[in-house]
Amino acid sequence: MVVTFDFDDTLLWKRYVRDEDGEIDEVVVDGPNPEGLALLKRAISDGHEVHIVTTRYEKMRNDTIEWLGKWKVLDGIAKIHFTNGKLKRDTLAKIGSRLHHDDDEEELDNLPPGCRGIMLYPHPSQIGTIDGDSTNESSLLHLIRSLIREDLRDF
Repeated sequence: MVVTFDFDDTLLWKRYVRDEDGEIDEVVVDGPNPEGLALLKRAISDGHEVHIVTTRYEKMRNDTIEWLGKWKVLDGIAKIHFTNGKLKRDTLAKIGSRLHHDDDEEELDNLPPGCRGIMLYPHPSQIGTIDGDSTNESSLLHLIRSLIREDLRDF
């Protein structure tokens, strides 16, 4: 089965550093998303044909390959596809993805026929603080939607 993974925030977490008003001050790489990397390794060990499909631009190929190499999964990846900022739907359809992992609800809402989706949780810093002082409402809604989305891990 062809299984696909987004890259940014699905596999490579980014941490939001916020100022005193809760606004995003800086975005820093925070290493692998533990859940995403575990699912990627499982798909590889289960013998699936695994592809990375990312909206990153082709010029980020070396950086993407470097991270996959650090995580010792590069040899298990059939191919890395760069959509250059476009939705992944056409690429997923072309390669025949049956299961796609992503952190972006819009991408999961636009999967091609026959492809199921798994929503991965955002980095905790993306929801701001929950004490009411600096809540990021959009990220909270995203987290709530991902918590109630059907869990397809055993698909």
